Amino acid sequence: MLRVSMVLLLRQLILCVWVCVSSALVVHSLPWSVYCPAGCVCQIKPWFSPQSLSCEVPTVDCNNLFLTQLPSPLPLNTHTLCLQSNLLSALETPLLHTLPNLTELDLSQNRFSSVMTLTLTEPQIPSLRSLLSLHMEENQLRSLPPASFSSLPALQELFLSHNQLASLAPGAFSGLGSLLLEVLPERGFQALGSLRSLVLGGMGLKGLPERALEGLDSLESLSFYDNLLTTVPTQALRRLPGLKFLDLNKNRLKLGLNNMEELVAIERAAMENLPELTKLEITNNPRLSYIHPQAFFRLGRLESLMLNSNALTALHQHTVLSLPSLREVSLHSNPLRCDCLFRWYIVSKDNVTSRDDL
Repeated sequence: MLRVSMVLLLRQLILCVWVCVSSALVVHSLPWSVYCPAGCVCQIKPWFSPQSLSCEVPTVDCNNLFLTQLPSPLPLNTHTLCLQSNLLSALETPLLHTLPNLTELDLSQNRFSSVMTLTLTEPQIPSLRSLLSLHMEENQLRSLPPASFSSLPALQELFLSHNQLASLAPGAFSGLGSLLLEVLPERGFQALGSLRSLVLGGMGLKGLPERALEGLDSLESLSFYDNLLTTVPTQALRRLPGLKFLDLNKNRLKLGLNNMEELVAIERAAMENLPELTKLEITNNPRLSYIHPQAFFRLGRLESLMLNSNALTALHQHTVLSLPSLREVSLHSNPLRCDCLFRWYIVSKDNVTSRDDL
């Protein structure tokens, strides 16, 4: 009997420890005394902002209820509205207008085939002024028209994975000035093998992983207009065998054309489509012997021009004078001829490169 009692006591102690540890790991929700829609759960729950700051917010959880329309009435102070795994294909946006504090909306795993059924609203009246996070994963979206989310001006997070997207219109993400996207995920477009044109403008992109564009085998036109790229994403672009047009306008780019054995000349306005370029490296090209006087036309922001280790015998004065922001020039290791044609470079008092570099 003593042995049995000890075993039972030991089991109770183990159970007690397990319950205590489990209780410490569970994040408790608090009751929220409001009229809650039928089938939904209304609680004060922890919430993490897009900047990973945590707080407790009023949450309405209506997941897995086979809903075909929004539950009503929704509590006025709703912060987070969870509608995951329902049968929704459209939303009554006037009802959402009554939720001035709505910050996160989860519509994943529903039946939306168009974002217009979500964002369509009266002219000049943003439908969800406070919304920071929108989940649209695992729906049936096939395309994104121009300004798809322009009625969501504060949006910082947008989740669109596992849809059926086949086309993205130019300006599809215009109006999302607060979006926190800095890089694209790897293989994010892998399911769009038939896509021919892709516009990723104004998204605040700072870089591109090597496999970000993997799977876009039919892509012919790609635009990164008005982003924060500082280098041409050459590794990612190598995954695009059919690319014919690339737009990198309005990016603070640093471009390198180095170690190109077949490069013999830089022609007029060769870089005119890169007006935001700040640094240009054209070095170690053994056959490069000619640069047109207007080769760098319209590069008004270029600050650094590296032309060393080529086969240049001269550089026209207009080539440099056409670059108003230029601060640095490198011409060393070229077979430069110090004749009258090149005398301007040697005697110029404003030249940023010394004679020692010649």
